[in-house]
Amino acid sequence: MWFDYLLSFFSIYLVISLVAATHALLNVRDSRAAFGWLGLIGVFPIAGALLYALFGINRVRRKAQRISQDTQSELPKDPIIDPLPAGVLRNRPGFNISGIRLVEGNRVSTLYNGEQAFPEMLSAIEKAQKEVLLCSYIFDNDDTGRLFVERLVAARDRGCAVRVLIDDVGIRYSLPTIIRELRQHDINHRRFMPLKLLPPSFSINLRTHRKMLITDRSMAFAGGMNIGDRQLVHGESAHRASDLHFKFEGPVTRKLVELFADDWKYSRGKPLDAWEAAVPTDGQARCRVISDGPDDTLDSMMLVIMGAIASARVRAWIMTPYFLPERQMLGCLQAAALAGVDVRVMIPEKNNWPVVQWALQHNMAELLDAGVKILRQPPPFAHSKCIMIDDDYSLVGSSNLDPRSLRLNFELGVEVFEPELNEELAAHFLEKLDTCRPFTSMELKERKTIARLRDSASALFTPYL
Repeated sequence: MWFDYLLSFFSIYLVISLVAATHALLNVRDSRAAFGWLGLIGVFPIAGALLYALFGINRVRRKAQRISQDTQSELPKDPIIDPLPAGVLRNRPGFNISGIRLVEGNRVSTLYNGEQAFPEMLSAIEKAQKEVLLCSYIFDNDDTGRLFVERLVAARDRGCAVRVLIDDVGIRYSLPTIIRELRQHDINHRRFMPLKLLPPSFSINLRTHRKMLITDRSMAFAGGMNIGDRQLVHGESAHRASDLHFKFEGPVTRKLVELFADDWKYSRGKPLDAWEAAVPTDGQARCRVISDGPDDTLDSMMLVIMGAIASARVRAWIMTPYFLPERQMLGCLQAAALAGVDVRVMIPEKNNWPVVQWALQHNMAELLDAGVKILRQPPPFAHSKCIMIDDDYSLVGSSNLDPRSLRLNFELGVEVFEPELNEELAAHFLEKLDTCRPFTSMELKERKTIARLRDSASALFTPYL
């Protein structure tokens, strides 16, 4: 009798293991991640299969594709102006990947830290006459957050259509959340992918990491800044961060409205009214909005970044708070540096997620040996996200250079073809460079054995970080 029970148990045991292992082999795109799941399932078949079912199956892409199919914007499409000449190599990847042509006639202004960005954003809300659209990953319930709510209430009271979209994971960075304030003042808001018990939804993936404010469909703000005291570099928050945000005026704002409209509709918000605003067209910047998310089978942001780096002839300077390049990005950076391009990556001296820094240190020698310079910026935490290629191209937005941003989050980037912006960002980069300390090959070689083991173990989890 006991033998029959044992045989039945092992049969179930074997079937569960084989099903989970087969699914991992067929569906996990990253070979290292697939190998990790196979190892876990092989050593702990029942527990490993259960963990794989909970965390390894990519429901994100399937669900996100449904989102994409169900949320196509009903807004009028803006007329597209011809792109740069076909001979301009740097324009091709963004167009071929996104299918979106460059729009010209835009003005782009750089805003440094919350001290510059927030007054401009609050002023734009205050001057809005018809509509305010706000999307943020983090919206803290602090002095800054409540000031934004106050201005949103005033805009609503004078007749503006106000819509606020906040990620349901990001909103929990401050408790109690800002939702209570929004409800109390009856502000039209939605939580993106809300966490809930029934039906169960606890995903830390498929988050909207986009940050944008659009007023009257003629002015927009986008970049790396969340809403909260944490963005005030001279403030008293324990989580202070230096950052960049950008003000856009011109036809590119229409693309940002379309992007917000799709996210809002998915979040069960009433579709935006179909109307067009008169926008200025006297700017010198050619821009293209790159939207990226787990519904994107091409990994658009990663390919756009790699295409831009591959087109560099003189320099490729990068500022990012989370730098954890996967193999293809590593190879792209190495190839550019070996071709004589000045490749520099500026990261925080101390990451707020130590495991990210440990994992990077495992692969950093490959970059340093190829001639890539890795620079550490001292506190406050460096949260800026931008890429400067040669003297005419900049990529700005919300995306980090790590697997979570490039594969699992909904991100926003704007390609800007304008020498003036590139020059300004390059000057900002050089200003920060004066305080930076570079990583050196000797420093990596002198790590103690325990530190090397820690870094190597952390690198195993790169696909999940």
